[in-house]
Amino acid sequence: MISRRNCLAAAGALATLPRFAIAQSVPELQTMRSTSKAWLWLGEDYAQAGGFFERAQVKVVSNASNRGTNIAALAGNSGVDIVTGDPGELMNAVSQDFGAKSFLHSVNRYASHVVVRKEVLDRAGVSESSPLPAKLAAMKGLRLGTTGPGAAPDNLLRWLAVKGGLNPNSDTQLVPMQGGGPGMIAGLQQKVIDGFCLSSPTSDIAVMRADCAYLFNNATNPPPDLAPFCYIIASASTRGLRDKREALIRYATGVSMALRSIRDEPEKFRAFATNFLELDPAIATQAVEANSRIFATDPVFTPELYRRNTEFLSVARVSQGEPPVPASLTLDRIFDGSILAEAAKRLP
Repeated sequence: MISRRNCLAAAGALATLPRFAIAQSVPELQTMRSTSKAWLWLGEDYAQAGGFFERAQVKVVSNASNRGTNIAALAGNSGVDIVTGDPGELMNAVSQDFGAKSFLHSVNRYASHVVVRKEVLDRAGVSESSPLPAKLAAMKGLRLGTTGPGAAPDNLLRWLAVKGGLNPNSDTQLVPMQGGGPGMIAGLQQKVIDGFCLSSPTSDIAVMRADCAYLFNNATNPPPDLAPFCYIIASASTRGLRDKREALIRYATGVSMALRSIRDEPEKFRAFATNFLELDPAIATQAVEANSRIFATDPVFTPELYRRNTEFLSVARVSQGEPPVPASLTLDRIFDGSILAEAAKRLP
């Protein structure tokens, strides 16, 4: 029965709820990433499985393209609301007047790794613990799998080669591979490539099952210029930032809660990651210990992180005969900080 007392009680209950929980409707967002399961995407996946999106009152449907670059999915009527991936994709696109911006970042290490067949590294006399110059020199002459030009693994291999005084176009052979992680493993087994650049757990699988070893594990021993580094961002079209702002704020709230849980509840996250990624027990402890370090505690894309990204991308672009990142491509052109600012107000 509706009475004044009942109405006052209901109003009091509503006042104690987070502001985002009061809305009746639950919007749905479609997201796109390169592969279905990897450590790189666990900010979103943990927000889903841990109930953080539910608490933020947003439904998120995650999709994988099995392509290295996906930012174009934000154009037109593809149905994709958010693309998660490398900032370099967004920076290249915005420099060509593509209408999109990032609104959070979730991974602050360049957590794609370089693995090479162990016999090749043994011949070169190097290992993951060797001095950086020796590791860079060992890349000369190698056929290294990437997910395609302009994608993060390709950019990293180019940057590493240039840092080692090599020409990535002639001193190494960068081989685009289809099929994500399984495609890389197949390429190794068929000896089409000597190694590849991709994230864990594919890199761990190569070590366990394809007789490889790490040349660069960027979660635990990255080159100095890559720690910290803004590596995985969430981006939306300018139209989406306007028309779906409330849903994006809720998404950012859910991911922010997940990142906080990764930091504050490591055992809970460990159990989730081990099960979700179906980690082999032989590598589970080591993989979680290494990769739990890659997540951002502050999801804001800061000016210092942007400086590092700009310098990195400029090296990769110049190695492909393109101009460096233009000075006109400032942080405010690619990052909308107002989404996170509002999300921060809603955190419980």
